[in-house]
Amino acid sequence: MVGSSARSYGRAMTFKPLIPLLTVALLAGCGSERSDRAGGEKPVKAKVLVMANAQYFPDELAAFSEAVERVSDGRLRLKLINQYGAGGDGNPEVNLIRDVSAGKADLGWAASRVFDELGVTALNPLHAPMLIDSYELEQRVLSDGLVDPMLDSLGELGLRGVGVLPGPLRRPFGKRPLLALADWQGASIGSSGGEQVGMALRAIGARRSLDFSGGHTGRIDGLDTHIAAVPPNHYQRTIPYLTGNVVLWARPLVVFAGPDVSADDLAVLRQAAKAAIPQVLELSRKLENDGLAEICRSRLQVVSASPAQIEALRTAFGPVYTDLERDAAASRAVARIRELAQEGGGVDTLRCPDAAPAAAGIPSGTYRTVLTREDVEEYGMSWAEFASFSEDPQALTAKTREIRIEFTEQGSFTTSEVRVSGKVDVGWDGSYSIYRDRLTLSGSDGVELTMRVKVEVERLRFSDVEEPGHQEGEPQGEPLVLETHPFVKLG
Repeated sequence: MVGSSARSYGRAMTFKPLIPLLTVALLAGCGSERSDRAGGEKPVKAKVLVMANAQYFPDELAAFSEAVERVSDGRLRLKLINQYGAGGDGNPEVNLIRDVSAGKADLGWAASRVFDELGVTALNPLHAPMLIDSYELEQRVLSDGLVDPMLDSLGELGLRGVGVLPGPLRRPFGKRPLLALADWQGASIGSSGGEQVGMALRAIGARRSLDFSGGHTGRIDGLDTHIAAVPPNHYQRTIPYLTGNVVLWARPLVVFAGPDVSADDLAVLRQAAKAAIPQVLELSRKLENDGLAEICRSRLQVVSASPAQIEALRTAFGPVYTDLERDAAASRAVARIRELAQEGGGVDTLRCPDAAPAAAGIPSGTYRTVLTREDVEEYGMSWAEFASFSEDPQALTAKTREIRIEFTEQGSFTTSEVRVSGKVDVGWDGSYSIYRDRLTLSGSDGVELTMRVKVEVERLRFSDVEEPGHQEGEPQGEPLVLETHPFVKLG
């Protein structure tokens, strides 16, 4: 990659760019100024509020931040602290809520599902099972005013509610199709927490697991997750079945303020949250559509539950609604959401786009090459440097390294490395295309490589590897892996 030989070598090892995590501070920091247009010349110093975010950098927060600046005419801005509390013990969203309540950050957000772990259940109707099942309905619900009393309940935690932004719809993914109620019986489902979510999964006979990640899905049978979370974690490789016509629940984003935010600033923030709803909703749709297109090029299989199977699932979720109806406010909220659902729309059903024609020239399959210490040293790199970019703890003492690249009929590719132990680590992925003998690998991260390819029955030979934008004179590791030996098709 441009400007860093280490990054270039890093991708060469498994074709996976080593892009450092970026903590984004939106819209400048303290002391920024803006011209006061009404007064003509007098500069106005923007007040900056710090917002804690336990995730990376969700686009939804960018839309909210822009709305804050717009509504305040530049007098109020947000500085985001991303991956807030990373590495700490316990649920990061719960920890963030407690820190904002203690005044360690001005603002924060968490998914509605997590608040019942702290004893606040007023938000539970927003993620009740199979209730909010489309983005259109989510927008109607969040614009209706029924969330205002829910936000008031955050006072129990020492917080002031700012607003609720639309979030992604969470759907069932399984190692086998999750269609009939029997498919859920005894299944271990990876989920992100919340007492009501746990209750819902138990109601359909499943067990909730909080211990999972993209590289560690061996102990679970399925996932409760949203589409945009699948590609970066490669979930579709081990959990390839998506039930496309079932939405388990929504994941709205609850924004809240700590004790030190002034009443005037709070009023601006609340107005900005309402103003941001349409833009955030469109972002959620786009992220879902983009993610779906990407995983459909891989191993994803979209299946559909029958009307009878869907009705059985709704019936099984009955105990959750019985629990909600014990609270008068929650019962009224559920009833209102059902009224809004009658205005039309229906379930947001997903299906894969029409498959792109197979890229001509490369037979689908997995190809491998093996590099030795002599290969690496001849290229001009030390084995220690080469091994440092591997996830294999035995890479330094190994005598060889095996790299693989898979090409599919749908025009996608995936690279991987085989550890000494035999475990396969997924590396880089994306789509590919060929014009004559020129192959282009377009990574899902935006990085692109071009090269010449020669197909020789069961093997591929690559040459003239180039990365657009690569600076002349900088080391480039891709030719080491791609050009040293042919890639031979696995039988």
